Amino acid sequence: MWRAWHILFLLFAGLIVQAQVVIVPRQTLDAVNSPALSAQSTDLVFDETLLTPEPLSEDGGIREFSYGFENVGRDTITIGKIVTTCTCARAMCPDKVILPGQRSEIIVTYNPKGHPGRFERKIFVYADGDDAPISALRLAVEVERGADKTGLYPIGMGNIRVRRNSVDFIKGTKAVETCAFINVSDKTLILDCDAFLLPSCLTFRTEPQVVSPGEEGRLVISYDPSKGGEKQNMPVVIKGLGVPPTQAAISVNMKEK
Repeated sequence: MWRAWHILFLLFAGLIVQAQVVIVPRQTLDAVNSPALSAQSTDLVFDETLLTPEPLSEDGGIREFSYGFENVGRDTITIGKIVTTCTCARAMCPDKVILPGQRSEIIVTYNPKGHPGRFERKIFVYADGDDAPISALRLAVEVERGADKTGLYPIGMGNIRVRRNSVDFIKGTKAVETCAFINVSDKTLILDCDAFLLPSCLTFRTEPQVVSPGEEGRLVISYDPSKGGEKQNMPVVIKGLGVPPTQAAISVNMKEK
């Protein structure tokens, strides 16, 4: 009886999991990224619908871009809303009501901070009361990484941030592994580990030995199986990070060949 109920439970759980999987049709995704324009789309003629500015810097501050246009239709157009595909870009039109023959502009302010890389942002302009956009604009930007490199180090460990907080060694194979880090404190750091907790098969050092504020370095962990003291999992607890030992440890894991 128990086995029968167990099988029924597994089948029921499988049905629930399958019910939670939603496959979004390609047409739906295309409709979100490139929606069909409204019937009035030919009434607003833009000088340019795609802007490709010179490369920006994360540290360069907010930039402003303008898309000039003219209402070439016979009817007055009232701008209802303007939607962008990223919160880093905000758009507005200084004129809500556009008379026939009138010129105006869509002003887009772009904040490159925290967005390094190459991207294309889209700006959809809607006439009041319309479900479809009257115009679709594009902003293709290339953002160079700024001086603040903390984003490269996703894991916080008190006074430092690291790219990873675990390393793997092959059992019986002498090797060296490193963890890149950056000093996010306002003081110079000389890092060491808790030698009492360090197994004899492991050694620890930093490169460089002295790390200034904002400077990058490496935590260097060496494994020598001939020294003994090996365990399956061995934490390397770093001192001087200003956090409890459980938050200041690099996990060393032993793997089979």
